[in-house]
This record gives sequence, C-alpha cells and structure tokens, in this order.
Amino acid sequence: MLLGYTLDAVRARMRARVAAWLGLRVGTRAQIHPGARVRCGRGSALGAGSILYRDVQLLASGTGSFQIGVRSHIAPGGYLLIGQQRLTIGDDVAIGPGLMLFCESNAVTATGLFREHYQRADIRIGSNVFLGARVTVLPGSVIEDGAVVAAHAVVRGHLPGGWVYGGVPARPLHRVDGARPPSSSS
Repeated sequence: MLLGYTLDAVRARMRARVAAWLGLRVGTRAQIHPGARVRCGRGSALGAGSILYRDVQLLASGTGSFQIGVRSHIAPGGYLLIGQQRLTIGDDVAIGPGLMLFCESNAVTATGLFREHYQRADIRIGSNVFLGARVTVLPGSVIEDGAVVAAHAVVRGHLPGGWVYGGVPARPLHRVDGARPPSSSS
C-alpha cells in the first residue's frame, strides 16, 4: 500500500515537472496527479509542496492566471474556471473534494439571453483557509486568512478571517475560537 502511494507521488511530481516545461511555474515537491487538467495563462504558478489531486480541472485562458501558494492542496474533483481573470490562493490552504470555483459565470439580466451575459471578477483566497467538500465560490469573492467554509456552502462576496461560515449564501456560524456571532434579531 505504501509503495503504491509513493509511486503515485513520484508520478505526480513528474507531471508537475512536465507542466513546468510547458510554462507553469512549479515549486519544489509540487504534485499534479494523473487525471488533473491544468490550462494556464502566462504568470500562473503552483507553490512548493502544493498538490492538485486526481480529476482537478484548473482552467485559465488568454490573460487569465492563477497563483497557488506553498503547501496548499485541491482535493479530487475540483473545477476552477478562471477564464481571463485571476485566481489567488494563499499558503497552507486545504480545499475539499468537489470544489466549484468560478471567476466567470453566466449573469442574471432583465433583458436578453442569460447565456449571452457574464459576470467576471478575480477571486482571492487567503492563507490558512479550509474550504469543505463541494463548496461553490462565485466571481469576485474574497476569503480572508484563517477562514473556514463548511461543506456545500456558496460563497459570494467578502468573508473576513477568523470565522466558520456555512449555508447558502455563506454566513458566519461562529468564530474559529468558538465564539458565536452577534444575534441579528432585536
């Protein structure tokens, strides 16, 4: 069992070296596992010790780019649509399986066809952030250092650090230290 894991890690490091040869800036000991798909724009980087697990799709085009900090990982099944925007993920970020992250998405409009209107904006995720399984992050979102987002939450807008968030849309549940948010009722 351990031998199989070691071989997978070696293959993942080799795939990262190939990605570096193709233009992605790749830190030491970074891994791109088999089945991961990376399409990157100029200036994209995968930090030292970071891991893209199986079936992660990281899709930037044209002037779009991403920066993933050191020791961060994206679990299997993550779909990150960057397009021509910019995605920044800090250091020591843990992203659970099935993440859906959109720097561009269809927009709701009063006139015309929805498929012809888009919302496009950069996304920034700070350091020491944990995103649970199947979290969705919408265009323009900012998740500050030290935030935790519970499984299946939808992030839209700005999430200050030090809080655990959950729900649709994501709202503060309690501080990371356990303190409750102020009551919204009078």
